[in-house]
Amino acid sequence: FFGSCTKPFVFTMSKTSSDSASDAKRSAYPFMSEKLDFLTLRTGQKLPSVMLGTWKSPLGKAGEAVREALKTGYLGVDCANDYGNEAEIGGVLAEVFREGKIKREDIFIQCKLWNSNHRPEHVKADLEASLKDLQLAYVDSFVIHWPQACPGQGKLAVRENGAKTGPAKEGTMFPLTDDGYFCSDNDSHYIETWHAMEELVDQGLTKSIGLSNFTATQVREVVAKAKRHLPAVLQNECHPYLQQKDLVDFCHIHGIAFQAYSPLGCADRPWAKPSDPELLQDPKIKEIADKYKKSTAQVVIRWHLQRGTALCPKSVTPSRIRENFDVFDFALTDEDMKKFDGFNRNWRHLLWPETAMHPDYPFKDELVHGFKVGKAPVIDNSPK
Repeated sequence: FFGSCTKPFVFTMSKTSSDSASDAKRSAYPFMSEKLDFLTLRTGQKLPSVMLGTWKSPLGKAGEAVREALKTGYLGVDCANDYGNEAEIGGVLAEVFREGKIKREDIFIQCKLWNSNHRPEHVKADLEASLKDLQLAYVDSFVIHWPQACPGQGKLAVRENGAKTGPAKEGTMFPLTDDGYFCSDNDSHYIETWHAMEELVDQGLTKSIGLSNFTATQVREVVAKAKRHLPAVLQNECHPYLQQKDLVDFCHIHGIAFQAYSPLGCADRPWAKPSDPELLQDPKIKEIADKYKKSTAQVVIRWHLQRGTALCPKSVTPSRIRENFDVFDFALTDEDMKKFDGFNRNWRHLLWPETAMHPDYPFKDELVHGFKVGKAPVIDNSPK
């Protein structure tokens, strides 16, 4: 199946005496801040090391989660139009900025180009739709969400068209063929998309551009063929069960900040199977957490920070939002960091194999021999 639509608040943290591991990492990764609270991008921007993730944050809770995060001290929010919650988040951001305690320039806002809109003529319209929902004049980072233009049919599709699966003729963000497969815009390649992204920087609509779910080979191609602006951020799935050391090292060498999504293993993923491992229930990680009198989530977040990466933990629970940010008053020892090395399983929870018909699908080498693309799952992130 080849997938046509006709077929198929600024914060500072004091340095503690237990920061020896942090000192070692800073010497290895000079773009890290002294307190591990931000990474300096190639643009000179400061990327908060811990940003609030909003993937799977439901309407009615997403906005209040952002409010709680900003109140706690987070300086960054990671968004995407296909999540279906940018308008709600934008309403809260507007309220917070009007109150005057936090300024727009203090908060790092990142959003993403959706797969349906990879065609160069649709890239600006995609960002403008997010800016309208977020009630912003610009974002700090705009990344290509996935390398493959699938789901997609070469037509513009934004949240107002429906952040859900639906027949191609309806123009939703997840268009389907008549027999239930994702439409795939196989003639679209991300290099053309990147060149259109570069123009958005020149126009002042975003301060930097980046990538998400790209492999090292794909990132290397973008770096080689960029005209004026290089990737500042690569956001990929990463956690102790999927450590991606080679990819992280590749980013460090090439001056790209690596940012982890699902940094805590994404226990609330709707496609979880009973046999899947659950990171935060790992007894070996719990043993480390008990040593520091911290939660398993907190020591995992600290592991991310000390290896020189940023992350976007998601929660809509106020206590967990606060807990995930309370990670700057301790440091893992070198011995405990090495223990984490042994937890890697190369286990990826988000393969999205239903989009593997596209030539730019990134994880083909992780699919089993003889794999056949299946029909699309039901997705609906639209208001109910």
